[in-house]
Amino acid sequence: MIKKFCFYYLCLMFFLGMISCQQSPENIAETEFIYLEDNHFQYKDTVFFPIMLNYIVSYQNYDNLFVVAPHVDYDSVGYVESQTPEAVENQLLGHFQLIKEMGFNTLRICMDRMGQDENNHYYYAANRKFYIDNHKDVQAIIEGFRKLTTLAQQKGLRIMLLIRPPINNPEIENFTIQLLQQLSQNPTVFAYDFMNEPLYFDPAPKRKKTEAIKIVNHWREMMRQYAPNQLFTIGFSEPIEVFEWDASLLPVDFVEIHTYHPLRVPSEIYWYSKYIHKPWMIGETGLPADNDSILYIEQLLFMQEAYQLTRDAGGCGFGWWEFQDMPNTHFEAQFTGLLNHKGKTTTSDGKYTIIGSVKSGNSIANLFKNYTARPYKRPVNYYNMLGYNNICITGRIEDERTRQPIEGAVIRGWNEYFQIGMNTYSDENGYFTLYCNTPCMHFEISAPGKSKSKFDKLINYKPINYDISTLPNKKLEYHQISYHPFLTNPHFDDPNFNIFNFSPALFGQYKMKGDMGIILLRDI
Repeated sequence: MIKKFCFYYLCLMFFLGMISCQQSPENIAETEFIYLEDNHFQYKDTVFFPIMLNYIVSYQNYDNLFVVAPHVDYDSVGYVESQTPEAVENQLLGHFQLIKEMGFNTLRICMDRMGQDENNHYYYAANRKFYIDNHKDVQAIIEGFRKLTTLAQQKGLRIMLLIRPPINNPEIENFTIQLLQQLSQNPTVFAYDFMNEPLYFDPAPKRKKTEAIKIVNHWREMMRQYAPNQLFTIGFSEPIEVFEWDASLLPVDFVEIHTYHPLRVPSEIYWYSKYIHKPWMIGETGLPADNDSILYIEQLLFMQEAYQLTRDAGGCGFGWWEFQDMPNTHFEAQFTGLLNHKGKTTTSDGKYTIIGSVKSGNSIANLFKNYTARPYKRPVNYYNMLGYNNICITGRIEDERTRQPIEGAVIRGWNEYFQIGMNTYSDENGYFTLYCNTPCMHFEISAPGKSKSKFDKLINYKPINYDISTLPNKKLEYHQISYHPFLTNPHFDDPNFNIFNFSPALFGQYKMKGDMGIILLRDI
């Protein structure tokens, strides 16, 4: 009896060992999966650098078959161009081939957009709701996304799936587990993005850092249990994410950051690259271009130089928002696509025709070739990204226990009615300079791995006889600020033109000054 028990026990241990061996990092290099090594992505024995394009999908229903399709505003605006599953497949293959020809090797598929009614969450496909708590519907949904990955794989593209965050919602968590399980052996899905920009989309505002850590620890355990060969991340927006979703503390596999506007991109890349201490990539960036107020050539140069900055700063991937222009929204979202809706584009083999033209012709692929990274220096506008020049607030950030300076703290100020916000960072000695055009009254301060300090404060400015009411541009915020006036060589036909070559003299000016004193932070 004992011998028989030992035999079964040894068999069980051997079986479990085989499972562990199949999932262990030591052997993943022999599979088709992407993995992380030395702060970069790796495929087998070759570095894999994701050049990623964000792609939004819509859904169609053919006799209860859930079909993932291009967004309704891609190609023909507001019109479902493909009327059969076969036509949808052909349309997607055309898009994916063109994307590959443009130089991209990865898609970020935005599948986080769900509806909700009294019967819980659903994906809306044409005239039908597919509920994520209904077994048949879930199988149809996952099969639709499985088909999408097959089409991407045919065109040599990897996929990052942006999912709805499973936070304290059993329905969404159960759906996520089923998705992870059923795609766990699919190496085309190299990563999951569990949450898009917590700063803006966290369902519980003012979350404590420790709560966010607990949530992401749970997500990590889900990945280890249900999709151990795939990676996971969160899409972080600007550095003030550190107030609640502190990327330095969260156990993601890698950090994926979103940064927009030429005046902000170099500084935000610098901060994330210097203070988070995890592998990181750009997940979203973009410059809207309508070829009027912003030229198509500007968009192309921005893409090239943002890609180069990412390489210079040690990033492990680069992503652009998005595939095609999306009408009927605000300017920044409407014109960031790489295709407009004018004319037609045919793939190189003549097999597929897409409604719309690549804004920069066929030159995009050349942006990503043969670039050697250079040392990345601190941007000239790092402490005053937007060139505010009315008021300068100084102060110092120290560790509460040691009273040593804290470098890389993020300082956020708001005006009286929270209409305008502005950011800065502390230097290697803990000192900061917060530039603003309007007096700040509300403040929030934190640093990677540190607590948060939030308070209101009236600051006395000098010279005291200056009339604050006469200060110009007090309601100016970054969407209204063009980067053109800050350029040292604003000529796009100049071979030495550089999107991020700003004049240093324009970022240290002020008319009034005040001091905040010392702010203390403690370890989490």
